[in-house]
Amino acid sequence: MLTKHNYQDIPQKWDDGKIADCCKKPSDNGDGCDDCCYDTWQKELKDITQKYNQETEDTSQLQKQYDFMKSRRDKYKTWLDELRKAEDLSLDICRQLDLIAVQSRKVWYNSCKAVDAIETLFCMVREFYMQIDYLKARYEILKNCIDKNTDPSLADKTKGIPGCLAKYAEKLELIVKTRDEIITALVAAIRLANLIRNNIHTVDCPPANYNPCADNNPPCNCNENSDTVSSYGFKTIICEWYCSFKCDEKCPEPDPCKDKDQQPVILKQQSNSTDPCEVGCEPEPTLSFPICKDNYRICVEKWYMADDTAVKKMGEDLNTRKKNKEALLACKNSLDAAIIETKSSNRC
Repeated sequence: MLTKHNYQDIPQKWDDGKIADCCKKPSDNGDGCDDCCYDTWQKELKDITQKYNQETEDTSQLQKQYDFMKSRRDKYKTWLDELRKAEDLSLDICRQLDLIAVQSRKVWYNSCKAVDAIETLFCMVREFYMQIDYLKARYEILKNCIDKNTDPSLADKTKGIPGCLAKYAEKLELIVKTRDEIITALVAAIRLANLIRNNIHTVDCPPANYNPCADNNPPCNCNENSDTVSSYGFKTIICEWYCSFKCDEKCPEPDPCKDKDQQPVILKQQSNSTDPCEVGCEPEPTLSFPICKDNYRICVEKWYMADDTAVKKMGEDLNTRKKNKEALLACKNSLDAAIIETKSSNRC
């Protein structure tokens, strides 16, 4: 059946001479095959291979530098985390020392009041027995007067005034016998009260207008210029720890909008360098309290932040180089495949 479209021969130059123009020059290979694209691709492959090798070497060096910087950053981060844990623990210790110091101050204040109260009670008991002694002396005078009186109504010692005086003398004698035991117990109580006060704190008791519940009373008075101990006792020991941990110094509040690299750094007194974070010959770390203000801790944080910034920037550069490397590798592989397909020995 005849169709609408009849078969026609395809013209010899169906590509309008494009391939022919490219590949009609004589080949220098001596094999009689003509393909100038092969030579062009060979030159491009050489350039691409050089670029790829250079990019591979640069990427390898950058990868090693990135791995080293990342490892060092992680070590700084680990040490910084340990310092922050130590800082948190020191703050917990300071809170406990603050609580104990405040409570021991109140116990000391109450012990002072207890000493005053027992001494007042001792004075009252002593005054009471002085009155008993006075009554006994008056009794002796009255009894002596009755004994010398010859009135017959006073002859019977068990009745009347003589009988009342006898009973009075009996009760008076019982009270006098309790004096030694009560005075002894009061003296022991005074001694124990003073021991409690001195074991808590040996400083003088506060004045009468002292308010133990006032908020402005510091837990301890840390005087760095004082090298002598002026008091002893439990509160003194607690305050020694309190001052050693520098619990009276407050850490600055972190500012999220402030660059941590701009934090003030305390210069080392042992170093003549202008860089406080320069590694010297002295043993490290030499931590001081509070840790949040310690020079070494601030330097570690500064080193960590610097390495962290460098790692992030280096990671971006490394990713870009890896992309370029993969692109060059793809181009190189394509040229290798094209050259193999167009190689004269394979075609002719």
